[in-house]
Amino acid sequence: MSNPTKIRSHSITLKANGIARVLTMPITITRVNNTDTKLFVKTNGIWDTGATGTVITQKIVDALGLIPAGKATVNTASETGYKTNVYYIDLFLKNDLRITSVRVTVGRIADDIDCLIGMDIIALGDFSITNYNDATCMSYRIPSHHEIDYVKDPNITCSTPPSMPPKKTQRNEKCPCGSGKKYKYCCSK
Repeated sequence: MSNPTKIRSHSITLKANGIARVLTMPITITRVNNTDTKLFVKTNGIWDTGATGTVITQKIVDALGLIPAGKATVNTASETGYKTNVYYIDLFLKNDLRITSVRVTVGRIADDIDCLIGMDIIALGDFSITNYNDATCMSYRIPSHHEIDYVKDPNITCSTPPSMPPKKTQRNEKCPCGSGKKYKYCCSK
């Protein structure tokens, strides 16, 4: 029997003091396959599940001397049919997690943000956001290990969030954990 090859898993967790409205983190961007650390640009990236692709600013293009690989027409929250250059970069989400040959377009992002991390990157792994105890925790793992389904997951236990007043669940009501089962057959045991 042969041993299956194990793929190294990478995980990132961002925690906020309170409910976060924006998820940002330090990242590093460089040219594709570059190993010269002089051409590594450290900046902030913002996670955006509403963006199809990853976006960088002109500041990054200029700092790395990137050469356009083509043109694209993109739609943003404020513009439709916006024409922009396409580039390829390597993106470090952390020191040992380098995502290579990422296709990016150029756009305007928030003042101190030079990279918008879109669904092209997010879809490479598992992405989850929780707001337990009024504190946001974003967790990302690549590659994906299994499906995460808060409704079907049998390990979910019933608990009332601290910010909600406690409510007594009747035995024949649906369980508040979201399993779809009656409370008496689920978490009341």
